[in-house]
Amino acid sequence: MSTERTRGAARRRRARSVFTRTLAVVIAALVIVGGAGAAFSLTQGPRTSSVAIDTLSVAEAAGQRLVFTTNQPLAAIDPAQVTVEPAAPFTVEASGRNVAVQFTYPLDADTEYTVSVADVESASGGPTATISHAFTTGTPPIYVLQRRDDEDDAVFLTNLTGDEAVPVFTHPQIEDYRASRDGLVVETTDGSGAASLTAMALDGSDPKPLTVPGAGTIAGLQMADHDGLVGYTYTDLDISADSGIESALYVSRLGDPTAEPVKIEVGADSRVVDFLFVPQTSSLVVLTFDGQLRLVDTARPDAEPVLLGGALALSGIERGTGRVIAEKSDGTVLIDLTDLSETPLAQPADLDALGIPGPVVPTVEGKTLRTFTQMGEDGYPESQTVGLVDETGIFEPVFELSDGGDAVMQTCASPSGRYVAVIVSPDLVDNPYDTYARPLPTRLETHIVDAQTGEDVTVIGGTDISWCAVTIG
Repeated sequence: MSTERTRGAARRRRARSVFTRTLAVVIAALVIVGGAGAAFSLTQGPRTSSVAIDTLSVAEAAGQRLVFTTNQPLAAIDPAQVTVEPAAPFTVEASGRNVAVQFTYPLDADTEYTVSVADVESASGGPTATISHAFTTGTPPIYVLQRRDDEDDAVFLTNLTGDEAVPVFTHPQIEDYRASRDGLVVETTDGSGAASLTAMALDGSDPKPLTVPGAGTIAGLQMADHDGLVGYTYTDLDISADSGIESALYVSRLGDPTAEPVKIEVGADSRVVDFLFVPQTSSLVVLTFDGQLRLVDTARPDAEPVLLGGALALSGIERGTGRVIAEKSDGTVLIDLTDLSETPLAQPADLDALGIPGPVVPTVEGKTLRTFTQMGEDGYPESQTVGLVDETGIFEPVFELSDGGDAVMQTCASPSGRYVAVIVSPDLVDNPYDTYARPLPTRLETHIVDAQTGEDVTVIGGTDISWCAVTIG
């Protein structure tokens, strides 16, 4: 018995010895591998662990970001280390292991971009490296409105060439609609003249009534570029000199369709002539009946509005910068909302030769869309030219109507400014307006033009392309 115990103890000692030697070998190997890995890391410099970017949103809205996350904390990053190809304006923020490249304006849709950061160094020093990421932007949906005599009106989801149009909402009388990344809202009218709003997903699914202040008319339907914010002015049908709501500004949210709309207070006189959402914010620029521009925050509807001075009209707000274009008694100005400073809007050097100027529509990088009408000796329109004016006043034509009988009704630019939409009424004299609350010519065409080349892309039947912040007029 004692002999068997002795032999068993010996076997156990040998097993422990083998295990100990094996463990030591494994640990040594791990140390060697870890050391080699550390040495490799030290010789190679920082590397990318992950990259975050929404390839669709970056082509829809300004201020979107690409974020690099690296395998180690980084030294300070200078914007000069960053390149974007094709070129696009950006800003850079870096902290710890993250480098965020924020694009000032929306990027071109369906385009491959490469973002690189050169000479990236660890916070503890060592060799530098270049981190890079290539991606292809998505293609945001495009919508147009068709008012039809022989069947219900329809909001169509389509593409840049117009050959894949699909109706996402139909109704006997569609007055207006708006689209954002958060969904669609459509304004319709019943036989009484009272307006209704319907909220839905971008493909038209899950339609729900959006609560309105009462039985009345709606004007200026708009959507913010985030948070599903919807804005409009409302007037009671039974308004009188002594009672009722007139041209009051309201906001709602697509995500809470049953909630009562919030009335935005703009001063002693609540009537609003025009308004626009400030991109990337919850604020609105409002032109009131007393001819004053005011900045109001929808997140704080009871807060005192910020006065921006007198104005005759509100033309638009540039994506990315939030600069307001307003018509004042002494000319068109740019208002910087960061410091409320004003500068005159650049005008083409050959302004007089271009003809009678029409509305000013902001695009990106300080450029504006302009429409000029050339008059004949008989006093009637002879032709129209649509072009882009940059911050130095250089005018580049992109579209021309040589038939004076046709008329440009509205111009809009795609989110990145790459394409221009020109809504045209063919043969305006013989193109009668419909009888809607917001009348439009019965025949309208949307011409899509490449702003870089001036080449025609397509012509889509309909109007109110979703690139436009507001409807015609």
